[in-house]
Amino acid sequence: MTAVAEILGWDVGGANIKLVRIRADQTGEHAGPPLQVVERAFPLWREPAGLTSVLAAMANGGAPSSAMALTMTAELADCFASKREGVAAVIGAAEQAVPVSPLWVYGVDGRFLSPTEARQRPHVVAAANWMASATLLAREHRDALFLDVGSTTSDIIPIVAGRVAAVGGTDPDRLRSGELVYTGCLRTPVSAVVRTLPLGGARCRVAAERFAVTADVYRWLGRIADEEYTCDTPDGRGRSRGEAGARLARMVCADSETLSEADVTAIANHVSRAQTRQIAQGIRQVMRRLGPDCPRVALVAGSGAFIARAAAASVGLGVCDPAGGLAGDASRVAPAAAVAYLLADQLSEAVAAGRLVPPKQSFCGGG
Repeated sequence: MTAVAEILGWDVGGANIKLVRIRADQTGEHAGPPLQVVERAFPLWREPAGLTSVLAAMANGGAPSSAMALTMTAELADCFASKREGVAAVIGAAEQAVPVSPLWVYGVDGRFLSPTEARQRPHVVAAANWMASATLLAREHRDALFLDVGSTTSDIIPIVAGRVAAVGGTDPDRLRSGELVYTGCLRTPVSAVVRTLPLGGARCRVAAERFAVTADVYRWLGRIADEEYTCDTPDGRGRSRGEAGARLARMVCADSETLSEADVTAIANHVSRAQTRQIAQGIRQVMRRLGPDCPRVALVAGSGAFIARAAAASVGLGVCDPAGGLAGDASRVAPAAAVAYLLADQLSEAVAAGRLVPPKQSFCGGG
């Protein structure tokens, strides 16, 4: 690695791709905040063959990078027959998109694997992005619950005595443990959050249709702006507050002519509170497992950090923002920033020790 190098960190999801570009030197010191933070919505399941060109376009415009770090959740997209197939496809797209930069893939065991190793061990690198974020945060925060609420899912990761104390390594295990709650601030269908909604002073069953998503809830309530509504709208119409309200009205088989603004606000508030309770239930499950060792402070991140704050407060946790490499804008794209910083540290240590790590050999990422 050169005296000062630029490293790309990728978090490739099935609906969103995040890129962070950092600068690091041989001492392992990070030269300031990320140079670049890029987020792009990309529904992979619709056009899997387009992933390479999307990654190339996102990486274009910066200085050549000395290395790339990759983590992913896109392997779960239903355009792939298996996670093995998905992992191989994402790795291949990254290699083709930026062929001049050596690629390292982060695993849930806290190690960086070469692309060859990652293809051979797909279940180690599948959905490992939460481990990267928590590992980096543990350097600055010895005891905390890391709450990362994104567009689709919510991670609840305990950090105890400076170590990641999660018990789930795979998505099914994490769903069972409460460390993964499959709900997010944009893409979650309203019918996946509630079964009834307030209407006319009573409860009304909801339509089991994807008439509205949580992005409509938070657009109506003013928690997100048009440009933050990055997923597709369920009806293909616009992202204005009025259009979001019309979609919410359809959840009770009504429309904007038959419901008042107060009716729609009551619906939106009810969904928001219900989603906060869902995440709070996951937090309580993790807290019960940890018992007296459970941290009393939550670190909040992600595009839905405002939901994480509400959920943490509802269970009596203090709330603070991440420090270090995941502070500021980087907190919205925490896994992408984390893998970049973790790789920078490992490459710097290898150079300082006089051993350049060849791209066919894995090495520890600090997990």
